[in-house]
Amino acid sequence: MINPNVKRRIKKFLLWTEILIILILGAGMGVVLGAFYQMNKMLPADAALEHYRAPVGTKILSSDGVVLAKLAAENREPVKLDRIPKHMQDAMIAIEDSRFYSHRGLDYRGLTRAVWANISGRELAQGGSTITQQLARNIFLSSRKKISRKIKEILLAVQIERNWSKSKILEAYLNQVYFGAGAYGVGAASQIYFGKKIDKITLEEAAMLAGLPQRPSDLSPFAALEDDGDYDRTKGRRNMVLQRMADLKFITQAEADAAKKKPIKVLKRRPPAIGYFKAKYFVQHVVDELRSKFNYDQDVIDKTGLTVVTSLNWKMQQAAEKVARQELAKIRKSHRVTETSLVCLDPHTGYIRAMVGGVNEPWEKYQFNCATQARRQPGSSFKLFVYTAAFEAGDDVYDSVNASVNPIRMPDGKIYAPKNHGRYRGRLSYKQAFAKSLNGAAVNIAVKVGPQKVKDVAQRLGVKGTMYAYPSLALGVSDTNPLEMANAYGVFAAGGKRAEPISIIQVRSFEGEILEDIRPKLVATGLKPATVEKMNELTRAVVESGTGTQAREVPEAHGKTGTSEDYTDAWFVGYTPDLATAVWAGNRDNSKMARVYGSTIGVPIWREFMKQAVVLNPAKKKTPMAKALEAKPRERRRRPRPKPVEKPLGADENDRNRIRVTICSETGDLASDNCPSQATEEYMLGEHPTARCSVHTGAAKPKSDDKKKEKKPDGPETVPAGAPKETVPPAAAAAVPADT
Repeated sequence: MINPNVKRRIKKFLLWTEILIILILGAGMGVVLGAFYQMNKMLPADAALEHYRAPVGTKILSSDGVVLAKLAAENREPVKLDRIPKHMQDAMIAIEDSRFYSHRGLDYRGLTRAVWANISGRELAQGGSTITQQLARNIFLSSRKKISRKIKEILLAVQIERNWSKSKILEAYLNQVYFGAGAYGVGAASQIYFGKKIDKITLEEAAMLAGLPQRPSDLSPFAALEDDGDYDRTKGRRNMVLQRMADLKFITQAEADAAKKKPIKVLKRRPPAIGYFKAKYFVQHVVDELRSKFNYDQDVIDKTGLTVVTSLNWKMQQAAEKVARQELAKIRKSHRVTETSLVCLDPHTGYIRAMVGGVNEPWEKYQFNCATQARRQPGSSFKLFVYTAAFEAGDDVYDSVNASVNPIRMPDGKIYAPKNHGRYRGRLSYKQAFAKSLNGAAVNIAVKVGPQKVKDVAQRLGVKGTMYAYPSLALGVSDTNPLEMANAYGVFAAGGKRAEPISIIQVRSFEGEILEDIRPKLVATGLKPATVEKMNELTRAVVESGTGTQAREVPEAHGKTGTSEDYTDAWFVGYTPDLATAVWAGNRDNSKMARVYGSTIGVPIWREFMKQAVVLNPAKKKTPMAKALEAKPRERRRRPRPKPVEKPLGADENDRNRIRVTICSETGDLASDNCPSQATEEYMLGEHPTARCSVHTGAAKPKSDDKKKEKKPDGPETVPAGAPKETVPPAAAAAVPADT
């Protein structure tokens, strides 16, 4: 018989043990409830769930509706549930969560099965997650296998089920889940693997996609090709999905068997998921403007689904890229020139219609945009601003200027005396000096009006580079880029007003709300109408009888060639009534080319591009220029050589002091019958040449069909080595105006 004292002690021990167990269980329950409470406070509010949208990248469009680029952290193309085929929805439900429509966020059978598998395997091997749980994890949580993450996932799943309908949950999941190869959501996956929209995929294709989320890297058909060259793993997983669909009565067994026999057919090459697709340098420029001009940070660009409508015309862009490559290839090796760039814009609106920042591939290696980021010397194309300044000061087209420069002593003591190409001497009209691109004449005019006024004109017309008010500024000893030069020349096509360059026309939100609506901005340059008219006459003379005659195939063309010192930069900048285009060629490392002039490469690229651009231009007017290029080209007839004349223009009072004479284009003297190149020019009486050409005095040599001489390029517009370039000599620093 048990001692009553022992009995009492046992009862007491059992009582305290029971109390202790209750306390431990209570404390444990409190900890669990506290943990759930704290985690619940960290969950998003119902309002946040209501307005949730999967991250969508920015889409950049041309003005004619072509997708130029998709910029995103994740490649995703959201689609509505009613656009996703039923067999795609059923395939995902069958393999991921067959009880999707019967549970409220948690599938207890699946959870029990996963717990048992984890215990028996002594590790967290299975999750037993429903589609709702996977969605909660993909949206708000990480994929790390931790108990705390699992608790949050369960709470979020319940919260989502309470706030969303089953159709909304399924739509969000199908647009969120990762399918490998950089594709997020069924819309992007269908494009990546099959090159088609999601509503076009077949049963077997849907089953293949549904099988990928389990192990995207291993099961992807692209990974199979790179690994062993066959689709055994992909096909096995696809057939598992098809059989599961048949077991659940989503399809018949016959349909499943027929689909299993179909081969795996995917794109042979993986298309780019995100990044630049077309017009890469222009897209780069647009993204830079989104960040700097409109203050959109990268997170907004990557995730908020912006649509950016740009000014670029895709057909004009294609023409520009093709012409630039073809024309550069013709002289790349012979003239040691490796790069070119082009900018074309509408001078009336500022819309950038085409931009070639470079032609070297791969683009990933040469991302520096030569059309907007490079700072290069414009050479004689800068003379436009010299003559504009002179006309603003009251000079006239037929005023005369000395073609040679008297030596100029610079502030640092050096002598500056630029030379002309050819035997030009004496006095010529402004028009002839500009057309022939005479260096001496440009420097003399710049000295006359003052280099500071030349600089002021260039800045008013949109040139923003470094400029020093020296006489050498007349010859383009400064820095600029094709975008600035096209914009400046376009002023004369637009009647004296300058339109700020525009690359972005509109920015819309994912919902279609207009966030930015950019209208053309016209800036008054202060140019007199008479100045614009005179400069149009001078730039036309360059094409008719000067260094840009190759551009005559484009009716109503105006422009100016340019070649920098020691052949590092070659230009042609020109315009028609509707378009302004600047072309640059050179080497990215600023090395010398082999005597490449603006007329050697700049004019041919400009001509071939503009012949197409004036027809493709969406804003073109039915001018004689457009009609001529749309019509069938006529056979060109050789004009008879004009005879030398020397007589006043007419009895009109304004013409009595002018005279028209025929000169030798090479020497500037009165032409003889033997001069191979002649031009008719106007001069003020008493200032016209009177001597006959002394170079072409012999009988003209017969042309040989067997031996053709290479045509000598139009004269270079170079600056002598002693001229200051982009930096101010130490001794001359004191002479530089304060505003430079």
